[in-house]
Amino acid sequence: MNVSNLKRELSSMKIQLSQMTNMVKCEQTKKNIRVRKKCSDDEENILSSDDEEQKQAQRLIGIMRELPHYEPSQNMLHSMNVDFDDESLAVESTNFRTYLETQQLDSENVCSVLSTLISIEDVSNMQLYAQLMQPNVFLRKVNKLCYSFVLRGNTQINAEDVVVPNVDEAVLIPKASLEESPLSTQPILALLPHKHEALPLKNPMRRYVATVEQVTRTSIQLKFKRGGVRGDLTITERYFVILRSRRTSFRFMYRAMQLLQESPCLRRYLFPNKTLQTVVSKEKSSSNVILFNPSIVSNMEQLQAVDQIVDGPSTEAPYIIFGPPGTGKTTIIVEAILQLRLRYPRSRILVTAGSNSACDTIAVRICQYFASNVRLQVHLKNRAIESRLVTEDVELNHQLIRLFSRSVYAKGLNSVDPLLLMHSNCANYKYKHLRVDKLRKYGIIVATLCTVGRLVTENVGKFNFFTHVFIDEAGASTEPEALIGIVGIKQQDACHVILSGDHKQLGAVIKSNRAAHLGLRHSLIERLLRCELYAVDANGNYDHTLQTRLRLNYRSHPAIVGLYNKLYYNDELIAQAPPSQVNLAAKWRMLPNADFPIIFQATHGVTRREDHTTSSLNMLEAQVVCWYVKQLLSFGLGGGNCVQQQDIGIVAPYAAQCRLLNELLRNQGYYDVEVGSVENYQGREKPIIIATLVRSFANIGFMRNPRRVNVLLSRAKSLMILVGNPVTLRYHSDINYVINQCKLHGNYLFKKKDGLQRPCFLKDMNLEDIEEGDQDESDEEVKMWYAKMPQDIPIAFSKSLQEANTTNNRSSSSSCSCSNSFATESLTESSSSCESSGSININTVLAENGKITVHTNFLRACASACKFTKQKLLQLQ
Repeated sequence: MNVSNLKRELSSMKIQLSQMTNMVKCEQTKKNIRVRKKCSDDEENILSSDDEEQKQAQRLIGIMRELPHYEPSQNMLHSMNVDFDDESLAVESTNFRTYLETQQLDSENVCSVLSTLISIEDVSNMQLYAQLMQPNVFLRKVNKLCYSFVLRGNTQINAEDVVVPNVDEAVLIPKASLEESPLSTQPILALLPHKHEALPLKNPMRRYVATVEQVTRTSIQLKFKRGGVRGDLTITERYFVILRSRRTSFRFMYRAMQLLQESPCLRRYLFPNKTLQTVVSKEKSSSNVILFNPSIVSNMEQLQAVDQIVDGPSTEAPYIIFGPPGTGKTTIIVEAILQLRLRYPRSRILVTAGSNSACDTIAVRICQYFASNVRLQVHLKNRAIESRLVTEDVELNHQLIRLFSRSVYAKGLNSVDPLLLMHSNCANYKYKHLRVDKLRKYGIIVATLCTVGRLVTENVGKFNFFTHVFIDEAGASTEPEALIGIVGIKQQDACHVILSGDHKQLGAVIKSNRAAHLGLRHSLIERLLRCELYAVDANGNYDHTLQTRLRLNYRSHPAIVGLYNKLYYNDELIAQAPPSQVNLAAKWRMLPNADFPIIFQATHGVTRREDHTTSSLNMLEAQVVCWYVKQLLSFGLGGGNCVQQQDIGIVAPYAAQCRLLNELLRNQGYYDVEVGSVENYQGREKPIIIATLVRSFANIGFMRNPRRVNVLLSRAKSLMILVGNPVTLRYHSDINYVINQCKLHGNYLFKKKDGLQRPCFLKDMNLEDIEEGDQDESDEEVKMWYAKMPQDIPIAFSKSLQEANTTNNRSSSSSCSCSNSFATESLTESSSSCESSGSININTVLAENGKITVHTNFLRACASACKFTKQKLLQLQ
């Protein structure tokens, strides 16, 4: 071999060796990258909670900054000044001008109309915050990052009713900032973010932003984020303080309207036409699916809904599960989701609702199946093995993720089920913000509508991977709120939207009466069910590819079901609860009729306003409620049925009454008896419900809403006790029906009876005498009743009234003049009504204490007056 050939071979070997070395280095580099990535992930998990929370908070801020603030338009600000009248609102758009005439939403005007309604509610809400502005505030330091201050001023707004702890913000404005940039002449514009909030901390014009941590009627406590305030805020300086909402949900709704305007296909989906379905489908035969919940087999409607969702509902319109109280809506949702994951491993499911409680209920039940169902566990393990060999799919430990918001995390997670916590972004009680690319690995994502709005902000829709969207409690959300969970999520025809709820229960809380009246109070599920496409014919038939209507009630005693069934559901519900679960009060010694576990306890207390608030309370009713609680806990329901504190739920329509009841119960050592508003109890149940209706010799207030009464009547499983004034409540037709049913079945309690104990502090009355007395016009017994007039309404009596009193009521009618036309109109109308009857007199004299003293005949006039007049008379107090 010559030298040249040897050199060539050596050179070739060097090249090969170099290539091999490079390959080894490349593989080592890849390995190092994987190791570093794993280490990085491990380090991320072991970072101190403070540092991790700070990084995540900054990331969330970055996400939110990409969402516009949607400042109120000048037209809307002008409309606000004229109470949003039709003329001013018509300027907003041609579509809204037409809507004011027709009151009809369609696919062409939906975005502009709903945007205007959102703006009315948004601006009205901002007005409430604007009234809480505090000048010349002195801060008291609580700890390193927390400060508090006293609320001052004569505002009629109760901060507890407006400001949301751990969500809303407080802005501290120093004098230098006010001098440089005075507040806008429109107070609500001062609530928007200001450029001085981004100045360096050392700048004297820096506006400090803190989170409201605690709220009382008289004080606010703030908490600054780390790095959001100087080392020690100058507490000797006084600040102008603005309390404001982040308006997060409003901004998500505005953005949803913008996105919807750009999607005509989605608008057609939300406004389906009758021509899409020309034939009502036959009832579908059940499939051979093996159910996780075997009880569904005996309920044809539930089985039909599960089959339809799993096999695929119509792609032309949302699928609706209409379920009155206790009919098993959640059972259907959970079963359908599990079957979808079993049959279609690549499915991606979003479960959302307006409330955290609704999301938690569904997520907990699914997690329980994952933890205990052997069949499901085996399938998921086998699928995980196949996925590694075939395609990228959901990992075994990524079946479900419950996304909690930072505000929920700040409030505390002690009430969250530990099993659910393990499948959340707050595992180990540490908040973790998950990016969209990581969320793609989960088969089921459960989050509130507001949190879904944040996912849309991160452009979750660009991946186009959701196959199903479940919106629970759809009747409790406005249509724009529900659209947050659809717009930006449903990106393909194959993505099915399933709405479940009951629009006959309480809807969303809307602060603007004007926005509610113009249509914001209507939910998406309500609007769809009123469409011809979702109509039910005379024989009860409907298109099963579009909806399922549940009828079997598994919650309450048949007598309890009978009340709200008759009033709100056309007697279509069928009571199916096991007797062993709902007949617990059959042997209770205080229940006169064991077959009718509903008691109306008549009281005649006094309704008064709580100090510094607009909320009402009734001490006598609260005492009666506590008396019943003590009887139940001390002696049980008889027949060996003991009662625990957790078995009793107390419902009150006013926050002041809730606070009073909590105080009275704590004084008796009862800390686990839950007291809440009707809204708090929506979607929930208790074996025993005791309700205090509060209003006494006054207008009926909140309870005039039939949806609120429906929720109230449908919470109890075995026993319901209503405490109220029958004289006031009989003017509400629905409550009067309940009272009459209690009378009919002997459970109307108004005095002591042989063999039964009654609250000793209640007056021993005879119902028959009271009713006869109301009808006996010759009864001249004087029983004074005081109606306190508003302080800003001076009262003056006309000569004719004075003459009528001095001549012992020779005239059959009297009139009074009042500087307030409302009062004049009310009394004049009542006088006219009495005059026309020819037999009822109104005797009125001015008391020295500044109140109007009204004889019993005045109440009789109220009872006999027409409904419109009667409402005005009762509002005089």
